[in-house]
Amino acid sequence: MPQGITGVCRSIIRALSLFVLVSAATVSADPPIVPIGVCEALRDLPALEGKNVAVVGRYSFRETGRWVGEQSCTPAVTVPLQLWLVEDLKSGPKPPDNFEIDGVVLKQKFDELQRRSPLGKFRFGTPDYDRWAVIYGRVEARKGEDAKKAAANLVIRGDGVIIVLRPE
Repeated sequence: MPQGITGVCRSIIRALSLFVLVSAATVSADPPIVPIGVCEALRDLPALEGKNVAVVGRYSFRETGRWVGEQSCTPAVTVPLQLWLVEDLKSGPKPPDNFEIDGVVLKQKFDELQRRSPLGKFRFGTPDYDRWAVIYGRVEARKGEDAKKAAANLVIRGDGVIIVLRPE
C-alpha cells in the first residue's frame, strides 16, 4: 500500500510541477506589441507621452532629418502628420526581449497606410528616401517652435528598431 500512495503523490507532484512550469512560461512571455499609426499617436499624444510604442508609417529621411509620418488622417489632425526621429543610443528605449508585433493588426494598419500614404517618387537620388516601416521608440511631445515642424519626437535606440515593410 505505501507504494500506491507514493505513486499517487508522485503523480500529483509531477502534475503540479508541470502546471507551475507552463504557468511561469505563459506569464513571463510578453504579449505581442500592438502597433499604432502616426495619426493614432498624434490624436492620443498626451496619453502616449513618455510611453514606448511601435509606430507604423512612412519612414522618410532627408538632409534635414528623419521622421515617420502619414500623408492624411481620417478624421483629420490639426498638427503636422509626422513624428520626428531622435536617436539616443544611451537612453532610447530597448525593445522587449521577446520583440513580437501583433501581425494581424500590423497587416490591417499597413494596408491602410499604403492607400493613404504612397511612397515618394524621386527624379534624382534613390527611392529609399521613403519606405514604409514599423519603428519602436518613446513618444515625447515637442515644445515651442519645434512643435510647428512635428508635434512629437519618437526617441529611438538606433536603426535596429526600424523594421522596413514591403508590400506582398
